[in-house]
Amino acid sequence: MCMTQHTHLQPLQHSYRQFIYPYAQHITFAVTLTMKMRAKVRVKRFDNYGDEYYEYWVTLDDEKIRSTIKRFTARLTALLYGNHARHKNKRAWATPLLIVTVEGRNTHKREHLHLALGNIPDAKRTHIESFIKQAWADCDFGYKQTETKLLFDGYGWLDYMTKEVGYTDNDALDVASSTIPKFIQDSICTESRLLTA
Repeated sequence: MCMTQHTHLQPLQHSYRQFIYPYAQHITFAVTLTMKMRAKVRVKRFDNYGDEYYEYWVTLDDEKIRSTIKRFTARLTALLYGNHARHKNKRAWATPLLIVTVEGRNTHKREHLHLALGNIPDAKRTHIESFIKQAWADCDFGYKQTETKLLFDGYGWLDYMTKEVGYTDNDALDVASSTIPKFIQDSICTESRLLTA
């Protein structure tokens, strides 16, 4: 019975892989970020008055995972590109390529993110691990355990990232939280048009 469930879900895994494979040649780093199960959140008590803060504990859920990914992406983009990321004429290239999967939601493992990371400025590549750690530390649910590795096989990492699709978590690949620079999107669209011509 269990085998039948896996077999009919295999096309989903295959489809996800086909969807992200065009980005494999642009990926340079494999990143794993572990999340806290709960975090103390601190918010200013009044928007425009005083320095009082209110603190409370929050448990990790799907909404917190999405907002953590968004915060991490914003912090990493700022660290890598500075003001270029906000400049209208530079946004097409001043953003990292970031393909995201979330694992651990349906298993006994702690929730963690796998990222395929690319489009890193040459001057920042040697210190990419410290930029990632700094951006992750700025997230409320960012746990201290991180891992960053230089990639030699983008396809292999993308296969690993989608290993749970069709098995324990069909929503592991978080397409909505992934970021793809416009110039990479355009180059892939051009390549696919040339292949069909």
